[in-house]
Amino acid sequence: MIKYVALIRALNVGGTSVIKMADLKKMFESFGLAEVSTYIQSGNVIFKSKESSQEKLTAKIEKGIKASWGKELRVFVLTAAQLQKAADHNPFQPDADDKDRISHLMFLSEKPDAGHQKALMEQQGKEYKFAFWEKVFYLSYSRESAGKRRNLNFEKILGVYGTARTWKVVDSLIELGG
Repeated sequence: MIKYVALIRALNVGGTSVIKMADLKKMFESFGLAEVSTYIQSGNVIFKSKESSQEKLTAKIEKGIKASWGKELRVFVLTAAQLQKAADHNPFQPDADDKDRISHLMFLSEKPDAGHQKALMEQQGKEYKFAFWEKVFYLSYSRESAGKRRNLNFEKILGVYGTARTWKVVDSLIELGG
């Protein structure tokens, strides 16, 4: 069986798309997925499956959420190895800089084209630092600017969908999914 992590976009954020993690776990189990567990309330589900197609798993989970709760939420299914590789390519040294900076990884539906990447890179400033690797967008900003930084619509600028997790959440998911 393959160990996966499902990242559900915009679940239980800002009071919208609220689904109890216990109910979400039951839905995953109803699909015959094994060793299902959730991590915090923001749509992180760890599970095992015999299915090797991430696309099939993604479609099944998205359809299940729509059927169960009437919500159209995007789901990103990654293997534990893919999550680890994304973490390994983080250029911002989040463990070393944790006191001063906050680091996020945004998992994208597809790799943005060069023009969209350039448009976002031009938005870097004093508060933001950006990088890309494959279908992962990395951003880092100072803790000092956390409440004062510009609000950027990363998906709109990049022309793709994504879901972001803090470095600490990604690190925990790697540990749980390993």
